[in-house]
Amino acid sequence: MTGGHGLARLLLLGVLFHAVYVFSIFDIYFTSPVVPHIESVTYTTSPPAKRIVIFVADGCRADKFFETNASTTDRRVSFLRTIMKTKGSWGVSHTRVPTESRPGHVALFAGMYEDVSAVTKGWADNPVDFDSVFNQSRRSFLFGSPDIVPMFACQVSQAVEEHYSHAEEDFAKSDASELDSWVFRHFHQLLETATIGSKLYHQLQDKQVVIFCHYLGIDSNGHAHRPNSNHYLNNIALVDELVEKTYRMVEEFYEYDERTAYVFTADHGMGLKGAHGDGDPANTRTPLVVWGAGVQGPIEVNGTGKFDIDLPTQSRTQVWAQLQAQKEQEKAAMKGWRDLGNLVRKDVMQADVAPLISALLGQPYPRNSVGVLPFSYLAKGAYRANAVRSNAQQLYLHALRKEQEKQSRTLLRFVPYGPFRDHVPKLLQQLADAYGASTQNEEDSGAHEQVEVLSQELIEICLATLEYFQRYDWFFLLGVVVLGYVGWMIVVGVVYLHPRDFSVKWLLGVNGKQVDMKLVVVIFAAFVYLVLEGSPATYYLYVLFPLVFGVFTWNHTDLIIQAWNYGAKDSTPKSSWKRWAEMALILLCLELVVFGYERREIFGVLFSLLAIRCWTISCLLISVFPYLPSEYGEHTMLVHVGGLLTLVFTGMVLTMAHPDECKTWMNAFALNASPLMLSLMTLYGTMQYLDGDRSKPPFSLTLANWLLSGVPIVLLLIRVQRSTNGLSRALETGSSRHDQHLHLKAHVTRCVRRLIEVMLAFAPSFILLSIAYEVLFYVVLGSVLRAFVFLLLVKIAFFGTGNVASMSSFEISSTYRFVTVFAPFTMVSAKAQKPRLPAARYFLLVVAMSDVLALHFLFLVKNEGSWKEIGNSISMFGIVNAQIVFIPLLFLLARAFVHDVASDSHVLNQNKKHQ
Repeated sequence: MTGGHGLARLLLLGVLFHAVYVFSIFDIYFTSPVVPHIESVTYTTSPPAKRIVIFVADGCRADKFFETNASTTDRRVSFLRTIMKTKGSWGVSHTRVPTESRPGHVALFAGMYEDVSAVTKGWADNPVDFDSVFNQSRRSFLFGSPDIVPMFACQVSQAVEEHYSHAEEDFAKSDASELDSWVFRHFHQLLETATIGSKLYHQLQDKQVVIFCHYLGIDSNGHAHRPNSNHYLNNIALVDELVEKTYRMVEEFYEYDERTAYVFTADHGMGLKGAHGDGDPANTRTPLVVWGAGVQGPIEVNGTGKFDIDLPTQSRTQVWAQLQAQKEQEKAAMKGWRDLGNLVRKDVMQADVAPLISALLGQPYPRNSVGVLPFSYLAKGAYRANAVRSNAQQLYLHALRKEQEKQSRTLLRFVPYGPFRDHVPKLLQQLADAYGASTQNEEDSGAHEQVEVLSQELIEICLATLEYFQRYDWFFLLGVVVLGYVGWMIVVGVVYLHPRDFSVKWLLGVNGKQVDMKLVVVIFAAFVYLVLEGSPATYYLYVLFPLVFGVFTWNHTDLIIQAWNYGAKDSTPKSSWKRWAEMALILLCLELVVFGYERREIFGVLFSLLAIRCWTISCLLISVFPYLPSEYGEHTMLVHVGGLLTLVFTGMVLTMAHPDECKTWMNAFALNASPLMLSLMTLYGTMQYLDGDRSKPPFSLTLANWLLSGVPIVLLLIRVQRSTNGLSRALETGSSRHDQHLHLKAHVTRCVRRLIEVMLAFAPSFILLSIAYEVLFYVVLGSVLRAFVFLLLVKIAFFGTGNVASMSSFEISSTYRFVTVFAPFTMVSAKAQKPRLPAARYFLLVVAMSDVLALHFLFLVKNEGSWKEIGNSISMFGIVNAQIVFIPLLFLLARAFVHDVASDSHVLNQNKKHQ
């Protein structure tokens, strides 16, 4: 292998390379759609509504909202159910991945789908930096969560907001619905304060007023108690009551002037495990109910055994794609939602809600909106036709600005989008003529319909144009990233084939003593090109790596050819066939790992195959876990069983001790097993609180859980650092073969003891972060010291008991034993401590194999198809790249626990060579 310094520098380079390239998919597939300097379209001075009240029930699932109670004929949402049947329109609003609060609210109020990487912005006080319905309003009043309300209000001068504190979002409160009552009380106080003649009164009487009530209680109860719990369902019923009270309070305040519109919806749903984020239908299907000024009333139809879904807009393709992937949910809805099958249902994409809000108020559409106005929610007539036309005009200006921006930054040949260049000018003229004809006779429904049809044709081309320019740089970026990965694999291959000669300085020149001028020239030329094109800063890094690796490959082609020729010079046809077969087998195994990301059962098959050669019992036991369901509830008894089996397993190793060492081993076992026993006791005590009335555990229990997770590991590190290395000195001075035999036996015993100490040190934290059978997995997981098997163990350690679809599948409830307030980064960090691994020395091969996986997953990333597929593809690429970055770090971390034992092994090997 390379020297210590050379190896460390290569590792740093590899970590830097993969840390940069892991973000490449966001520049390729998920760049921000925000385009500056788009003109606004003003289209009316007489809208149907002067104000709109928007209710967002955070985390409310569509099925739990629309279904009736199973035991009675009562409706869970009796008021809103009555509204749907007598006053308004309703449907399912389909969200996009990631189903988190920030992207959901951005879609609802800005009409756009923020880039996926922006989901973490929802976990900080980070305002939206683009147009929304609040920016376009004259006055806005916002009430609710500190994570949502300030995000839209802090940079809007005409907005007034009130929010509660983060401490009040405690998951472990007996009932988080108090958060929703807080919103109603403060809105009620606002209206009471608005006395006639006051400044606030005049602000509330203004046009284009937006009132936003954010109800977080449903989401909090879903996380803490799961969506099938009474807490979650009762919270939905409470929100229905609060909406009714708010409705009556607003109508009374405005003296029933019939100029108020109302929208009820949700930002995302909630999975069975109390989590959201992925594309599961439980997360993407949310309710939408609209009523009031300017809204089309209910339309009754004869029940035909399926819903009559009205989809007249260009969103129909996306909605139907969602519904085709949700056949089971639709079948259950037809049965569980009962009499709603007699009403026309109007499904929308979530971003379509923003233009609906704007159209009801008659204010300009958000500039970067890609939402399509669901005009079937509006009352038929001239105003609706004008609103649809204006929606098409806004999208045209959006697409035109996108084209102009891309053209101004393209140094070489610019390729416009054909239909936008060829058909849109004619379509704009036809639309202008049709609208002119409709204004001459406002009672002509046919003329209005013609305007709506032409507008949808224009919208279709404009949306396709936006998508075309969003992908304009794909080919260039994909080519650069692929060359970067291939170049890095060549560097790793050269290091592996020429370990003694390689130096990181080789990347700069042939002999490593001076910089290669070819490298300087190509980097300078590439950077000049990127500057002229106005490329983002990340593009420079993406281009830099393949250029450096490419020049390195060019300069060391002779070493690569020499290594290939050396492997083939004395080969017979049979041996050559064998070599190619081995390479094919490696690739096949890596492909199976790729399939394992989608089907966990593949990992079970691979471990079953491994059992043919070695560790039969251990591998067969491991192979069971991928077949177990990833969706499981809390079974604390299994955690206790796993903890006790860990004690039994480690205790059995005591039988290996020599009688003279038995007392020492027993003392060490008692010292290391005590934290494990205490963790089982604190787990039981903590769950008595969490499983009972969901009250917050005492601080002493929470502190004990934190200490038991970390202190045993720290104490083990201290013992390792304080070891006297007496055995190493004895090995160095021992000369006889008999002494060497005794030292070897003692060294083996010490290695076994250290492995047991490491296992017991990490066991408490694993127990406290488990909810079911994961600890049984910890007991049977073996240690493998070969590259592919180690890579496979990385995957099985991370996904053996979870779902690879998304990080949200890892059970969040286990973190309540450490923190009960919503703190996502703390929770994710805690969960990431579970898949710890022992050290190994084949990291170069592991990294090279992981690069093959990363290159494969790069082309599997999707931004089309079902949202579940999109979410899964992002997770797969991110996970494999994260492991590429952290595997070498795990090797270095493991050295802290075994470096003294490894030193003894090195001395033994040296003595063996001298004999």
